[in-house]
Amino acid sequence: MYNAHSMHYVLRREDYLGRQKMSLEDALSELRFKPDTEFLVDSEDFIELMHEFYGFTITRRNLQLYSSPFFKYLLPPPIHIGGHKSYYLNPEHTQRLAVILHLNTKQFMPLKAIRELLRHFPERHYGIILKDILTIKELKQIAEHFGEGFEIKDYLFYKVSRVLRALDESGEPEGLQDENARDMILLTKAHEYDSWLSSERRGRIETFLHEEEKKG
Repeated sequence: MYNAHSMHYVLRREDYLGRQKMSLEDALSELRFKPDTEFLVDSEDFIELMHEFYGFTITRRNLQLYSSPFFKYLLPPPIHIGGHKSYYLNPEHTQRLAVILHLNTKQFMPLKAIRELLRHFPERHYGIILKDILTIKELKQIAEHFGEGFEIKDYLFYKVSRVLRALDESGEPEGLQDENARDMILLTKAHEYDSWLSSERRGRIETFLHEEEKKG
């Protein structure tokens, strides 16, 4: 549970008391099929898990710092069961740390800005951040206005509609088109997109871009 006022997670005992403890091997196997499976993993395996599943490397020192008052609990502190051994929760710790490292290392976002963004960004949509389909500006807009009658899909549908209308071959600026003209363009392109989904061109471009991504 995220407490927006104290800016750190409140990990209640009932949230994790019945969760299964998993080894790294079991956790990786489970995550590949069900990423939101709830389980516990010790600190050593947690560090390896982040590297194997998300591709991020983090030192024990940095892991501890992120969960410290110095960083205002950017990452929730681990929980302790049966003495002093630390355990991390999936998906709460894994997904949040993946988002933090993604924004910091790939988007070069300062930790202070990340903390402010995640203070309001809905946790159930962390996957949107990790997929890199929105700009930092758009993510901030969502965080700022989430809860004002808008949903994530409203922002995404709007973005998709702008992209589809940009494919209009007439070359007429969108700002000079009336609403009916813009909607007709959108409907036409949406129909083309529907046809593209079942075409062999889709498979070719997906394969090509996937291979390019693996090259780095």
